[in-house]
Amino acid sequence: MTSSIGWGLGGKCIGRITGKRVGFGVLLGVLLGVGVCRGQLGSQDVLLVVNQNSPTSVCIADLYRQYYPGITDNQIVYLDDITDSSGNTSTCANEIITRDDFTSKIAEPIRSHMVEYSLVNSTKVIVTTAGLPYRIEDTTYADVVRPGGSSGYSSSVIGGITAASVESELSVLFQIDQNPSNPNPLQLENRVVNPYQGYRGSSISEFDRDILGNRDNLEWELPRYSSPTEQRPMMEGSRNGYGMKDRDFSAGDIYLTSRLDGPKAEGESAVYAVHDMLERSRLASNSSYGVNPAQAAVVFDDAPGAASDYNYNRIYNIDSGVDCIVYAPDTDQPPDTMWVEKRDDYYSGFEQMTGLEADWGAKNVATMADAYGLTVIGDMRESHRTNQADLAEGQGVIAVTGFGWNGDEGSSGEYILTGGPEGQALFDTTYGAIFTSIESFNAVTMFSDVAGHQGNIIDFIGIGGSGAIGHCFEPYSDAIVDNEFLFYNLLADADGDGFADMTFVEAAFSALPYLSWSEVVIGDPLMQIAYGPGGLACGEDWLIGDVNLDDYVTEEDLLLAAESLGGIFGDSSYNVCADVNRDGSVTYYDLWLASENLGAYRSGDGGAIPEPSIFSIFSLGSLLLWRKRGRTKQLGKS
Repeated sequence: MTSSIGWGLGGKCIGRITGKRVGFGVLLGVLLGVGVCRGQLGSQDVLLVVNQNSPTSVCIADLYRQYYPGITDNQIVYLDDITDSSGNTSTCANEIITRDDFTSKIAEPIRSHMVEYSLVNSTKVIVTTAGLPYRIEDTTYADVVRPGGSSGYSSSVIGGITAASVESELSVLFQIDQNPSNPNPLQLENRVVNPYQGYRGSSISEFDRDILGNRDNLEWELPRYSSPTEQRPMMEGSRNGYGMKDRDFSAGDIYLTSRLDGPKAEGESAVYAVHDMLERSRLASNSSYGVNPAQAAVVFDDAPGAASDYNYNRIYNIDSGVDCIVYAPDTDQPPDTMWVEKRDDYYSGFEQMTGLEADWGAKNVATMADAYGLTVIGDMRESHRTNQADLAEGQGVIAVTGFGWNGDEGSSGEYILTGGPEGQALFDTTYGAIFTSIESFNAVTMFSDVAGHQGNIIDFIGIGGSGAIGHCFEPYSDAIVDNEFLFYNLLADADGDGFADMTFVEAAFSALPYLSWSEVVIGDPLMQIAYGPGGLACGEDWLIGDVNLDDYVTEEDLLLAAESLGGIFGDSSYNVCADVNRDGSVTYYDLWLASENLGAYRSGDGGAIPEPSIFSIFSLGSLLLWRKRGRTKQLGKS
């Protein structure tokens, strides 16, 4: 079946996707069962990791289950004896955990839980939550993971670094197990070549999975390549010239990991920022809203005049001249790698997405055929930071990457927040927008009020982003996120069903050169771009009063809010969706604010909210009285 899309910048639908009308509004979406995620990855594949000593972590886990009700109790691991990194007295120091504490308080309890509930192979995605630490301190160079300091080590000793992000370390959870049955448990405390890098159009669910069985068959070596002085990462397989052969370590042996976190000042919780981020991700994944190709732009902001050209990425998993790895059911193992390829990620990314070569020194604009003509910008101009002024009127970014502080434009750590026209945000964003940058410390903290000289991925979440990938310590240039895979896999709809072929977390991991290293992915891992009427994001994209997340504000929402009356942040009865004024408690004032919006709904024409119907405080009182009487009868009282 052929498919066509025709939306203008105003977001009005004039076409179809696979024979199914888009843009009739949310009611049709509900009736047709438009899902949050259509891919093979879903709520059944998730394991949530929660710091039970952190009200923020617990609340975010509860919130995520509101978005994905299919997550069962067994799919949640509650960890104990861990400091809250997103509490009233938390600082960025609480985001750091020692290697010993990570092993005993995070890794081992998660492994035990997964084994006990037979989740080792069925789990594809591990989701961590704000409130958990996420930077593992190096056992030798203590300054590696601390914001504001130097890198703490030199490239000559990179092979001995044991620091990692918690999320990246969890991706090889059973390979780093120090159980005696694991033949090489300690060798993986350093970088590991990611076996999923370079795949396209494939799902992690398609790979064979026998993680425990395969763990003992793996042989870790240091690959050789042309420069013997370069510090090499660990790679599985046997040596063959300058590459590896007979590799067994595949995408089926890893967990895709993502963190639900966002900007907050010291003393604040990240829960509200995460709520907004999840709401934008939900809208991006719903074809009643989704991403409008005419309204969205991908930006590769190159910096040809930078002192060093960092955008030559290293790719271990594919041979020279091969654009990507395409999954085949009978060849689910990584290919033998004979050479280490380096190529210009920005130039190659623009070419792969558009089929055109970019001209240096120019702003290149083309379209992506596999994304219904979505705009792709390859900005190869010197000393120019691409910003909102370079987009068409009414456009926002769906994906953006740049050199940031390392560019040739001159920079400060505030450029994401103030680098746009007239000192405004760098870009307007669409639902589902993601960000990466060539900056070593762009994820060194999740606190927005900790000064830094580089941009921070949480700043992008703060201006309306839905996801980002950053480094929590100095990764060195060969670990830079490979945007040519990330952006294509996030957006390509090769089968023409109106939804991108891969989820956000799959796209993210297809772009990471290493595991057990510095990278952290933040955002809803199950977000899957839908093409629809679209809409530009804003700081708070949730429909006030929509407690059950169905895009309508009805009496049912008020009843659900009433169920949470008196709930205080940190209590089991607290519901962040009912806390309209976001003051940490659900009161009658919140119910009144929600009742003021009764009858409002989110339309499918770009997210505009029509005027709500009038609903008096007396009607609200009657509704609550009715609720109270109904409960009294159920209890057998008069």
